[in-house]
Amino acid sequence: MTRLAVQIDPLDRLNIASDTSVALMAEGQARGVTIETFQPASLSFDSGTLSALLTPTRIDLAASQPFTLGTPRRAPLAGFDLVFVRQDPPFDMAYYANTCLLGLLPQSVRVLNAPHAIRNTHEKLSALAFPHLMAQTLVTRDRDEIAAFAGRHEAIVLKPLSMFGGEMVVKSRAGDPALPGHLDRLLAFSAEPIIAQEFLPGVKTGDRRVMMLEGQPVGALGRLPPEGGFIANIHSGGRPVLAQLNEREAAICAEVGERLVAWGIFFAGLDLIDGHLSEINVTSPTLVQELRRVGGPDIAKLYWDRLLAGA
Repeated sequence: MTRLAVQIDPLDRLNIASDTSVALMAEGQARGVTIETFQPASLSFDSGTLSALLTPTRIDLAASQPFTLGTPRRAPLAGFDLVFVRQDPPFDMAYYANTCLLGLLPQSVRVLNAPHAIRNTHEKLSALAFPHLMAQTLVTRDRDEIAAFAGRHEAIVLKPLSMFGGEMVVKSRAGDPALPGHLDRLLAFSAEPIIAQEFLPGVKTGDRRVMMLEGQPVGALGRLPPEGGFIANIHSGGRPVLAQLNEREAAICAEVGERLVAWGIFFAGLDLIDGHLSEINVTSPTLVQELRRVGGPDIAKLYWDRLLAGA
């Protein structure tokens, strides 16, 4: 019997109706996989043994209490067949350290996504490997550079490196009296550089989240921003719709997909805006339940089909 350990955020914080990790675990359980979950902070390395405080976990999505939990116990992760890294960003130094620890597991334990791949594939910076596929982009902490960049474009979008779900994303322009305040807030948020991108007007008609398995697109979710808005993330009020890729979007997925395979990424979510690559999500790609709900493929089933076929 296949044994799975899942590094995940606290189960009581998960939205059962939308969480991708829940869908992946439920599908694995339906295939006879035994599941135990653990919190990232419980990971320990002692004299060559990597262990975690593991809790046997069963899922019943129809129940009022969807999780049935056993007694937690500390146990070596080397005894498992699979480890899923399903911890949400931000990808901070604690997250980084855990990828280093998980990378010490023997090859008999398959970790998805691979720790080195998560570590080396920053969700926003990795897209910079494809500048010809992106909107014009600047990464810096230099206010003068940002002001000059804004002057070259009708409008720009500013966002932090380490947040997700559309948080702290703002639209601005050269001469905007609010621009200095936006920069104050973003630069004070962390010591990291921030991203400035050319604003793409097509985002008003929605963006795309493309599900990628082993470098191949297997489903696309459109996200429509709220009336009068430009941020299409579901967490920020975007509305999900089924999407079909056009020729340019398919070409982007093909080119990026080849690199994902080379990087060792099994499951990723590409964000496309107005025919441009925006982000490559690899820590805990989401939205598979939303995609299925609007008539798209069941990514959880496809995930396990491919995973077990390659076992």
